[in-house]
Amino acid sequence: MIFLLGSMVARHREELTQLKDISFAQFFLIISLVIGSIIINGKKLNALAGSFNIKLKNKEVLGLSAITTSLNNFFFKAGSLFTSNYLKQRYEFPFMSFAGSQGADHLISFFINAVIGLILSIVFLVSKNGVFLALTLGYASVTIALGLILLKTFDLQHRPNKYLNALIRAVNSLYRILKNRRLFFTLCIYNVLIVGFNTLRFYLVCKALGLSIPLGYCVLFVTLMPFISAIPIIQSDIGTRELIVGIFSQWLGAGFESGMLATLLDRCFILLTAIIISLFFSNLLIGFKVKDSTSQ
Repeated sequence: MIFLLGSMVARHREELTQLKDISFAQFFLIISLVIGSIIINGKKLNALAGSFNIKLKNKEVLGLSAITTSLNNFFFKAGSLFTSNYLKQRYEFPFMSFAGSQGADHLISFFINAVIGLILSIVFLVSKNGVFLALTLGYASVTIALGLILLKTFDLQHRPNKYLNALIRAVNSLYRILKNRRLFFTLCIYNVLIVGFNTLRFYLVCKALGLSIPLGYCVLFVTLMPFISAIPIIQSDIGTRELIVGIFSQWLGAGFESGMLATLLDRCFILLTAIIISLFFSNLLIGFKVKDSTSQ
């Protein structure tokens, strides 16, 4: 997938030269939106940890969120594993509890993205029809399935399949979160904000490349990305996300190259910002092991 992505970039490198004309205001706003998304993800982690009576420091919230973002963009859930290991060693937070709470947050995120995608696809279906019928049915199916889970329709029991068990663990953690309405609505608000920040950032990236992709299409692309990144058989979504969004963009009539290049550049902005923040907090987040070992 990375090879295919590289070949596509080589073929369309002229489009990337549009970046030389990006204004400081555009660059600053894109970076600010990336930082905003990292902060919100950190707040979600803090809220989930707080439900287990774990109080994270502000520097841990931002640092862990940045490192998670950086690593997850390279290897499947590598950042989540790092954060889980940190919380287990520093706060004795069990891995299963962390994995369940993260899975529950993902289910909430999927539901929010599916609902937003469904509403927008219905709007496009009324005005344009065409491919939006299939898109509406797809988002509706996901929304209904997740809605039934939220309504506690299913009685999920242990299964021999590890992926099914991960889903069951996430659903059970979600039911625990639903008992705390304040936490549930807080996570919903954070996930809506992330969709808004990511959409605006993606739209600005398209503008920086000189691409005329409508804002509504950017929303659809953004609501699709969490589902792509959650595919467990892919060890890294580098190339996969870009190519799938490119195909989706072609399907909507915006052009394969437009979707692919915009997604690639969007990832570059995310990685650039997240890695810089991660490096700033690297001593704090890695050095705790040394401190712990010397104090014993």
